[in-house]
Amino acid sequence: FWNSLPKLWLTKSALKETHRQNQLLCPSQTSFLNSDTFASDFLRGCSATSLQEIRRSSRYGGQDLADINRNDPAPPHLSQSSIDPTNSNPAPLTGKPTVYDRNFEEHLLDHGVFLPLSTDPDGTEPAEPANLAQIHRRLEAPRPSRVLSPVSLKKEYKEYTRVNSRAVDEQLVIKDILPILEGKPITASTSSSSSSSSSSSSQNAGGHDFTNLAPLTDGTLAHAKPDFYYGARSHQLEPAIQKQLSDQIIPSIQGNRPVAPNFLVEGQGHYGSVPVAMRQACYDGALGARALYSLQFWGNGNGTTGECRPTYDNQANTLMCTYHGGCLGMYATHPTRFRSSNNNNNNNNNNNKSSTDYVMTQIGQWALHGDPETYQRGVTAYQNARDLTAEYRDSLSKQVNNI
Repeated sequence: FWNSLPKLWLTKSALKETHRQNQLLCPSQTSFLNSDTFASDFLRGCSATSLQEIRRSSRYGGQDLADINRNDPAPPHLSQSSIDPTNSNPAPLTGKPTVYDRNFEEHLLDHGVFLPLSTDPDGTEPAEPANLAQIHRRLEAPRPSRVLSPVSLKKEYKEYTRVNSRAVDEQLVIKDILPILEGKPITASTSSSSSSSSSSSSQNAGGHDFTNLAPLTDGTLAHAKPDFYYGARSHQLEPAIQKQLSDQIIPSIQGNRPVAPNFLVEGQGHYGSVPVAMRQACYDGALGARALYSLQFWGNGNGTTGECRPTYDNQANTLMCTYHGGCLGMYATHPTRFRSSNNNNNNNNNNNKSSTDYVMTQIGQWALHGDPETYQRGVTAYQNARDLTAEYRDSLSKQVNNI
């Protein structure tokens, strides 16, 4: 991970990795650098003869340090190139990079995973999804369950602002804010899915690592761990499809959890980081988009004929939400044929032999705590997005099952 980055940000994780690599120097170098002795302690341990010699030397300016001042190169046995990667006692690893490090973002970009406003190495911006206007229309559509009188809306808004003021950390956001977005009464204390969802085929989960998915890049990143997500119920897809595409569409094999996730939510408390939430959403969204693209790839004939016929329609069928301090952000991710000359990603297994980029596009931002009208539009957009992604998922599931 670290040695492959085209640009390295000076973050805490990067410094830890530098320290780890420095520890790989030979033990004699390490012990010498770490042995600090004060002059007074050293002199107390000297014999009378040695002290006399030190006094005589100091009268004439001390020892000749010209070799140090010239910054002569270190002896060959201390050079970085002499470090043995097969050392049986290497320095402890610093752990896999996570979204809390800015270098994580650089790594994604280097492997063809684009955050909003990111560009190719030549400065070209990736194309927006072809169905962006359709997504906007769906998110803005009125919902019968959200038809409220001005008095009722103002009351609900005030209750929300009180809850939001107390949601100071991520756990409280998931416990208290998410149910409001889902359409549950604000007094509800659970964060299970709302009965207002239009698709009974949807299933939700969250808070666990996506340990079963193949690495999105080169295997050096930590597993994605969305706070909340929707996917299909496992019985919606034929067993043969699930077996063939397991490491592309099944995030976890523990318990009865959703497959093919394409609506994912990341929350941050008041003191959380917006860039971290963005990286989380980008990582989640690329995995979700890859899952549905794998199903689409299967549906194009590869599942039965063995032929490789990748297509890119530039349609986004994966949406992500971020929540931070009262602000709801929404994004879409769509797959596209890779264009980066330095793209060495590992996005695809044998079912998808074509390299693929994943582009994240901003859909909208709503300051829910701003006023009742913005709150209404944001909650409506969230619930419409949840239902829209269920429609995308259900349609694709039916298509591949009929192959």
